[in-house]
Amino acid sequence: MIKSMTGFCKTTVQHKHLSCSIEIKSVNHRFLDAKIHLPKQFQQLEETLKKQIKGPVQRGKVDVYIQMETGVEEKERLKLDKRVWENVKGIVSDIEMDLGKTIQINLSDLLSIRNLLPYEQNDTEDVDDYLELFELAVQEGVVELTKMRQREGELLLKELMLHMSELTTLIDGISGYTAEALENQKLKLKRNLELLGAQYDENDPRIMQEIGIFMDRCDITEEIERFNSHLVQMNELLLNQEAVGRKLDFILQELNREANTLCSKSNHISITQIGVNLKSEIEKIREQIQNIE
Repeated sequence: MIKSMTGFCKTTVQHKHLSCSIEIKSVNHRFLDAKIHLPKQFQQLEETLKKQIKGPVQRGKVDVYIQMETGVEEKERLKLDKRVWENVKGIVSDIEMDLGKTIQINLSDLLSIRNLLPYEQNDTEDVDDYLELFELAVQEGVVELTKMRQREGELLLKELMLHMSELTTLIDGISGYTAEALENQKLKLKRNLELLGAQYDENDPRIMQEIGIFMDRCDITEEIERFNSHLVQMNELLLNQEAVGRKLDFILQELNREANTLCSKSNHISITQIGVNLKSEIEKIREQIQNIE
């Protein structure tokens, strides 16, 4: 069953004596783009936690927000990285020598220097406990997010099936005009010959050849067969358990190509109108599948 790329969930998770809240938001995106927003002192755990998202979620822009519920933020403190500080002092000293005067540096200048004052945890808690807490939170959050994306996918599927049914009805309606299109061409050819004052026999091989050329040029049998084949493929993909959004988009391109060919080869206004309606329905489907994983 298809899944939407749009979803949201929020929950609270406890592990041992620790607890945190997790909020996950996802929207459509061409690929998987996951970001985990952690308290400053745990940002080094982001890449580890991302691995839990990449399996259940295959496409979409996913933002995960984790906040501690036990006041752990109050336990963090700034720590001076002495290696960075020595480097900064050396740079300042060089600049002062070049300028011949003292440079005034305030606290805001120091805070803006990357990695000079990193945050660290100011307690005896084991970082592994926090990692286990966050892993559990991401795991539960992704489960809830997946459920919502599946519910959204069910609604999308109903809408898509209506448009697919309309495509089938439209393409099947073309057959009712093919014989009329051929007869119209015969009459058009006769009128042109009469306007020229030409004497002719309806069974003249040259007349039949002209009609044959027209039939070959305007034959849309292959286009209809390919169109129906693509519809079958779409139906199969819509019932697939895997991420099929990009495959559906490719098939839509093929359907649109066949609809364009139908319009260009048709010599009947009703068939042309059907081609236009096909393209309209295809565009409606395209809008829907932009949100399918």
